[in-house]
Amino acid sequence: MTRAPLDLGGGRPTSGAELNIARQVIIRSDVVDALSPLIDSGIGRPRHLSLLGLLVACQLNALGRHHQAHLVEVARTLNAMTEAQRGSLDISDWDPDEAYHRVERLFVRLCEVLGSGDAGLNEEWFANQLARAAIPHQYLVSGAVAVDGTDVETWGALHGEAVTVDLDGEATETQLVNGVPEGAKGARRRAKVLGIGPDGRKRYTADPDARAGHRSATNSRAAGPYVGYELHLGVQAREVRWTNHVDRTTLGPEVPGVITTCNLVPAGTHRGRSVVDTLISAKGGGLNIAEVVWDPGYSLCKPESTSVPLAQAGIVQTFQPVTHQRGSRPFSGEALLIDGQLFSPHLPEELRHLPAPPRGASEAEKVAYEAKFNRRARWRLVRHAGPDVDGVTRWRCPFCAGLLRSRQVPKTMRASRNSPLVHLPEGSKSCCSGILSAAPVELPLAQRIPYGTTAWRISMGRRQVVESVNAALKGSFVDLTRGFFRVFGRVKVSVLLGFTLAAFNLERIRSFRAKHGLGGDGSVLQGPSNRSPRTKRRRGTWAQIIEQRPRPPPVAPPQ
Repeated sequence: MTRAPLDLGGGRPTSGAELNIARQVIIRSDVVDALSPLIDSGIGRPRHLSLLGLLVACQLNALGRHHQAHLVEVARTLNAMTEAQRGSLDISDWDPDEAYHRVERLFVRLCEVLGSGDAGLNEEWFANQLARAAIPHQYLVSGAVAVDGTDVETWGALHGEAVTVDLDGEATETQLVNGVPEGAKGARRRAKVLGIGPDGRKRYTADPDARAGHRSATNSRAAGPYVGYELHLGVQAREVRWTNHVDRTTLGPEVPGVITTCNLVPAGTHRGRSVVDTLISAKGGGLNIAEVVWDPGYSLCKPESTSVPLAQAGIVQTFQPVTHQRGSRPFSGEALLIDGQLFSPHLPEELRHLPAPPRGASEAEKVAYEAKFNRRARWRLVRHAGPDVDGVTRWRCPFCAGLLRSRQVPKTMRASRNSPLVHLPEGSKSCCSGILSAAPVELPLAQRIPYGTTAWRISMGRRQVVESVNAALKGSFVDLTRGFFRVFGRVKVSVLLGFTLAAFNLERIRSFRAKHGLGGDGSVLQGPSNRSPRTKRRRGTWAQIIEQRPRPPPVAPPQ
């Protein structure tokens, strides 16, 4: 089959500033030095399109808002360059008519190298290198990361209706899935299965890596199944600078909500394993990650795939437990394990089972519900030491930590008078039996701040930053719906996605600098250029004059 003629003209001219920005991102990512020995060959005809030229052209295409990640757009970008610009990228003997074929050949070769995974160089590494290269080091200052996933529908055609696909992925165990609506009008054409992939899951499109998954509802689309991929993002959020673990939490300074980690997986893949390994490897590579804020889509996964490896890596989690995760759980030590938190065995009975505020509750209603949670937080065990290399932590009771006082335990009366004075059950002569040790498997739902308190709600509100990123990638910056990528395979989609995420980080950094009046090095700009003239309040306007003038008495209508 012959390819239909392509229109390779009409590309947007590249300015010197844009070329410099795109080139700096590619150079800082170190992908050219790492991949050139695997792509370049010492035999055969010399390549007219260099690897640096291809990557810079892809990044230039991604810099524009509402761009499309199409190879033909990259070819148009190369054709719109001047000879001097192409020469600076080691591009020689350029033929505009051969632009697309040269771009496609080198892009396919790049994906083959990344797909082989030699020396740990794969598509996930490539996309993360590009995304982080767009972030100046002075803006990576927070150790908190908000995590969420968003759907990326495949370009492959589905032969049938999406509601009839079988959700055979592991992620369906932790998602609220709706089947085919009962009583739906009209016949449902069953989706055609084209084969079974190497992972044992059904393949519904020509895309070899796309799988069936479930996505949540939005304002413009109902919840239901789809075929494609799921993009898991880790976005920088504000740190918890200080908290009393009851009703007050002080967050750190505002930070740009840039994407620090990403991983594209087939839809329906286990959500915990899709993101936990990425976070731990990023921390091992030097990225500051100490806390993860995520939704029940991740916290519902089994502890051995989420909370335990995170605890062993020194990363704490903040999440909202669902109904079946709440309540009392058995614990081997002398303590009560309620809602994932350790409490004193002397905790009053009326504070052990507390209802959560309903969805959509007002601020006043939330405060009323949180009052009892705040009282219960005074009875929590306080971390004494840890975690060690195995994730084991040590805890001490609230009386020894000075959170509570009791006349039945005389030593606690030396604590601050601000600590509540409580009465222990009859016959209690001691508050505890000493320091308590707990392994991470015993505290799979443990959080830094006790669930349900006002301090916890302030901390959990940081997850909105990743929702903002998802909204930008689905509308305000680009639109990652079907048709944004016109390639098949997880490797090719991840490679093109890396340039888009890098461009998004550049836009977030630019917006953050403009909002706070910062220069390129992060310093505050001085002089009149940083200050907009304050608008003077207009005085003596016609509206004010008319209001101040005495009004004449009303004239009676003629009889």
